[in-house]
Amino acid sequence: MSKNIFRDMVAYEIYPTSFCDSNRDGIGDLKGILSKLDYIQGMGFNAIWFNPFYRSPFKDGGYDVENFFDVDPRFGTMDDFKEMVDKAHEKGIRVIVDLVVGHASFDNPDFLKSAQAERNEYSDLFIWNDNLWNKGNNLISGMFDRHGCYMVNFFAHQPAFNYGFKEIKEPSWQMSYKDKRTFLAREYMLKVMRYWLDNGADGFRVDMADSLVKNDEDKSATIEVWKWMFRRIRNEYPEVFFVSEWSDPKRAFKAGFDADFVLDHWDNFYHRFFRSDKNTRGTSIIHGNNDISFTLRDMRERFEKAEKAKSFLALISGNHDTWRIANYLNHEELKVFYMMLFCLPGIPFVLYGDEIGMKTSHIPSKDGGYQRTGTRIPMIWDDTEPFHGFTKGKESYLPFNPENTISVKQAMKDKESLYHFICELISLRKSIRDLKDPHVEIKEEKRVFLFERGNYTLIANLSKKNYAFEGTKIISSEEFEGKLPPGHAVLIKAK
Repeated sequence: MSKNIFRDMVAYEIYPTSFCDSNRDGIGDLKGILSKLDYIQGMGFNAIWFNPFYRSPFKDGGYDVENFFDVDPRFGTMDDFKEMVDKAHEKGIRVIVDLVVGHASFDNPDFLKSAQAERNEYSDLFIWNDNLWNKGNNLISGMFDRHGCYMVNFFAHQPAFNYGFKEIKEPSWQMSYKDKRTFLAREYMLKVMRYWLDNGADGFRVDMADSLVKNDEDKSATIEVWKWMFRRIRNEYPEVFFVSEWSDPKRAFKAGFDADFVLDHWDNFYHRFFRSDKNTRGTSIIHGNNDISFTLRDMRERFEKAEKAKSFLALISGNHDTWRIANYLNHEELKVFYMMLFCLPGIPFVLYGDEIGMKTSHIPSKDGGYQRTGTRIPMIWDDTEPFHGFTKGKESYLPFNPENTISVKQAMKDKESLYHFICELISLRKSIRDLKDPHVEIKEEKRVFLFERGNYTLIANLSKKNYAFEGTKIISSEEFEGKLPPGHAVLIKAK
């Protein structure tokens, strides 16, 4: 299978709890998403990434999975999922679901079987040590009848699947990742993949993709495990799509992923270019930071690795774990940002609500969101009070941010809105072949950045002077001719 089939992908991320409520209980659901597929298609998106909608106690936003093979009742039923998938496919929209590969909830029935005192077929599915009193890092004791501690993969309520260890430090209980007992976890995850693919999913965003094998500093054993699973699942489903939450393209592509997210990590070009502030490690480049050598080097290396591997970087506006991009950039800066997002190589992912400039708010934690909760707030569909078209019920599960005053309804009417600008960019990306090509030449001189894409060049002027250019203007962040003002960007075609 050629990965070229994914070159046209433009994806939209939905946090199901907060997108659209169809049954008036204040919580978003699958039928609500179904009712908005025309909206998503109308913007030009041809893929949706859904955060978890599986049965869960929601101690970590659904990433603590109680049942990997069922829809949580708050979102609907399996029939609702199938109907939503069928309608999405009719509209040419791929469905990408979260694959929580590293852990389950401690309420998961298969984990509870592994927690029983007597050995059974699930005893080795999760990581346990052999002594209740032998506590250590990431080991939780005293919760279950089994004489041992279970290892967690993230929060205390998320026991780690047992893919084994690369370096064995405790021979009495740590198993090599090559030990056949650890293959139970691999087979279990293949079963999960098959289930959702058979029910209409087109691919997976893989949560914590690098977290499988423990004591695996260089991730070579985790890469080996992924290769093992990919050989099997791709043989059965040759057009399945996998994007990793790894943010390390060298390792992710070696493992066999089709795409790898560039996450909001302080040590990459995405953060340094747009998001760095006084709370992290200084001012972002778009706001005047002159230390751009690292950013350019990281950007070039990541795009070169993707091109060499014939894979894709997954570039994000944001996601459910990060503060929204509108908290960092004003309206004109957002236009520059989105021009880069859609005109650089890779697969763009836009978080619901970012198309109307929604901002994160400071609100108390819910569903284990902690400081992330304020990003996961409800979509603003219209101007009706108090719930803005998100629900017609008497309450909203999560509150709205009063700073967010622009609704979808308003944005669609305003031809100068960020919404329409993004729609235009998506249309251009789909129609211009060079913008889907994997190659980019990156140049910079005196804070003017040039991204050459075949016959086209994206110019971002982050200097303090006008920049004269020659070529046919295709789209720009402001109306002008011939000279690019500071703080703006333009896509041109060579004469």
